[in-house]
Amino acid sequence: MIPNQEVRQLSSKFGIQVKRMEIVQNGVYRIVTSKGHEYCLKRMAYPPVQLRWIDKTLQQMQRKSSIRIGWRNPRERSGKRLFVKWQRESPPFVLIPWLRGAWPSPNSNMQMRACGTLLAKFHQAGKKIKITKSGRQNMMGKWPSYLREEQNTLRKVIHKAKRNGFHSPLDHLLQKHGSEILQMARASIRTLRNSNYKSICRKTKATLCHGDCGPTNIIRTRKGMYLIDFETMRLDLRIYDLYRLIFNSCKDHNWNFDIAQSILDGYQKVYKLNRSDYRLLKILLRFPRGMCKLVEHYDEKSPKDKLQIERDFPKVLAHERRRSAFLKKLDIYAG
Repeated sequence: MIPNQEVRQLSSKFGIQVKRMEIVQNGVYRIVTSKGHEYCLKRMAYPPVQLRWIDKTLQQMQRKSSIRIGWRNPRERSGKRLFVKWQRESPPFVLIPWLRGAWPSPNSNMQMRACGTLLAKFHQAGKKIKITKSGRQNMMGKWPSYLREEQNTLRKVIHKAKRNGFHSPLDHLLQKHGSEILQMARASIRTLRNSNYKSICRKTKATLCHGDCGPTNIIRTRKGMYLIDFETMRLDLRIYDLYRLIFNSCKDHNWNFDIAQSILDGYQKVYKLNRSDYRLLKILLRFPRGMCKLVEHYDEKSPKDKLQIERDFPKVLAHERRRSAFLKKLDIYAG
């Protein structure tokens, strides 16, 4: 595709001349320069202070560890600038080398073990660097508010469905199953409240976490596996990252525990987990996040997308119900 004016000007500010572009998704472009080099031009919905924190942290990690990450190289011309804007009030864009490869497959136990090991090595590398305070996202101790916010999203959507009568097919589904979904959310929050989460946060040094680890944020290349997309990077308990990796890998694969076991096996080649880790992991996995993400922006969707949500609802609900059997297998695995 011929580059549009915005992409041409943004690329020029990074010191490169773009020849072709491909729209990967809204605000994300794959661009090819006149010299044949490939990059990812990506819009970032975060303030500059946070982007600078992410960049400083990743630059340290690249210098002090061997972990492979997809991020700018400041020694190259295209990596001299952290971000650019098309216009003064426009959101920032970053430019990252395009990685040729494929996403790891949850159907491959070997690849899932490698994902777990990669995440553990990322956590390990984070302990070797100095984390600056300015711009950082510190989520230690904030799980209760995070889960309550998700619960409130579900509650609002379900209550609205009850007020609407049968305005849409989703209203009917939420009226029928809303109480069950909210009960799942309450059970997770209640278990967290009765756990030693607060004590663990006080006694445990925060881990540098990716924040949204999963198969689509890992690229398999000939050189090895790379972590990409660091917008959600934060300080948190390491188990949050493991939860995200397991959730993102299992949610579209019928919550097959073999996938989670491979991830955990790979992670524990580097870092062992303890009983408290498993208890906190269960709390996060019990929460019906898949359902929350499915329905939260229903009213803003196109008719086609609304129809897809309505069709996906029974499958996602079945996955949420299947979580109990998954968690029992996790208990057996933990020993």
